[in-house]
Amino acid sequence: MASKTFWVFLGALLVTVAAISVHGDYENEFDEENELEEYSERKGKILFPFVSIVRFANTDCSSMNTMNGTCLARRECNNLNGTITGICANRRGRCCIVSRTCGSTTNVNNTYFTSPGYPAAYAGGAACTITVNRCNTNVCQLRIDFLDLVLSQPDGDGNCVTDAITITGGNTVVPVLCGDNTGQTLYVDFNGNNAITITVTATLATTFARRWNIRLTQLGCDCPGIAPNGCLQYYTGTTGTINSFNYGGAANTLLSASLVTGTRQMVNLNYGICIRMEAGFCSIQYAQAANDIYSFTLTGDVEGADNTVLGTALGASNNGACTTDFVVIPNPTVTATGLPVGTDRFCGLGFVPVTTASKPFVIYAVTDANEGATAVSPPDVANRGFSLTYTQIAC
Repeated sequence: MASKTFWVFLGALLVTVAAISVHGDYENEFDEENELEEYSERKGKILFPFVSIVRFANTDCSSMNTMNGTCLARRECNNLNGTITGICANRRGRCCIVSRTCGSTTNVNNTYFTSPGYPAAYAGGAACTITVNRCNTNVCQLRIDFLDLVLSQPDGDGNCVTDAITITGGNTVVPVLCGDNTGQTLYVDFNGNNAITITVTATLATTFARRWNIRLTQLGCDCPGIAPNGCLQYYTGTTGTINSFNYGGAANTLLSASLVTGTRQMVNLNYGICIRMEAGFCSIQYAQAANDIYSFTLTGDVEGADNTVLGTALGASNNGACTTDFVVIPNPTVTATGLPVGTDRFCGLGFVPVTTASKPFVIYAVTDANEGATAVSPPDVANRGFSLTYTQIAC
């Protein structure tokens, strides 16, 4: 009789253990508070060695605000001083936003670098830096998204003297930038294990509603989204719009050294803009952005030209006329006629649509050391830069 009672008791115990195990796995998968240490805090309960540890990929996740996060364990997010904005991985992980500001260092993928007090205006002060280390040895490139970057305009001659953002330490030459560059994206190659440093200088003596929110994404060497060598910028998709740095329809309010309306272009630019050739497409067409007469004003006197010249073929220049500021488009033909242009340089106050089948699809942007008015005829006055649309053409 005692033996029979023992076996009944043992059977009941095993059923109870199984029930606890199933309940534990259910919570591990679906309960928002699924950290393993929570089980150990339950006093008076036995932990069984077969409670599983859930693993999941640290992928991007959507949050409840405009920032994307990274799917992490709750404890890991807390250790990184991150902010949990939602759940992910079938409720197993937390959507964690990691944000840093002045004087910080990060090796966390998908870090946001913001101005102090963002989104409130930043008055300026000492240089504000962030140092970015690779999160692992398979990372080759840093994608830098200017989600919101509003600094003071360059002086009238195109120099970033009041505010500036510089990016150093990588294996990519990045120009000094300022002004309004919201929406621009840069790709900077890591130089081995060397860190990449981003520095924003903002002059305290100048009152301006400056601010920034920059997303830093580390790209693996085998990542499909990595930019080709020599491409500071990289666009994907069959259509899109390419803006020069600090492009805008409004003129710079500062005067050049010649006391004429200054430029929005910055000095000493020389960089490549690449467009990924999509499957089934063999050529690409470029055109000046529609409904904007200022969308291609690289050289010349903008204020001295009327609307019959700005944005038209009359204002367009190419070849030998483009020696200071210009864009380069390899082997172009005139879209309307199919005839070769005979040059790859374009400047002036307008742009005639062109098509090219040269691979890879790339544009080069070049400015010289002086963007203000000079002794050349006509002088550069109130240049805005360029805004070009591209459309890939099927084979």
